[in-house]
Amino acid sequence: MRFITGLFEMDFTGFVPELGGFMVTVKLLMVLAMLAGPILLVTFGLLYMFKPKKYANYRFGFRTYFGMGSTEAWQYTQRIAGLAYTIVGGVLFIAMIVVFCFFGKRDLLQNVTTAAICLGVQALALLITRIVISILASVYFDGFGDRRR
Repeated sequence: MRFITGLFEMDFTGFVPELGGFMVTVKLLMVLAMLAGPILLVTFGLLYMFKPKKYANYRFGFRTYFGMGSTEAWQYTQRIAGLAYTIVGGVLFIAMIVVFCFFGKRDLLQNVTTAAICLGVQALALLITRIVISILASVYFDGFGDRRR
């Protein structure tokens, strides 16, 4: 009985780790997650524009049905994808910096919610960009890679 009453009198706060360092780590991870997508978009966009493979391949490059038919279609698709990814990535990068600067002073749950919304917006922007590039490739080229007249 004495042991049980001793447990109620014991101070357990010494066993809880310091939360300040944990909060800084979580905030840093959120910022890295928010900036990873735009940085990758800009990187791949620049690679597609300036270092595309000369011929259509299944390893590297922006692959669409209409862009794989010929060398001309492949190069057009790579230039358009590079330009679009670079622009969208740059805009998203600036937007994520602005969001972090304005909303970075809130509590952890609000910051996590903001980061999740930002990641959703990034995914939606990437999906829309991909659809637009595919539509542009289908407008200018047929399935065999021949230019539409």
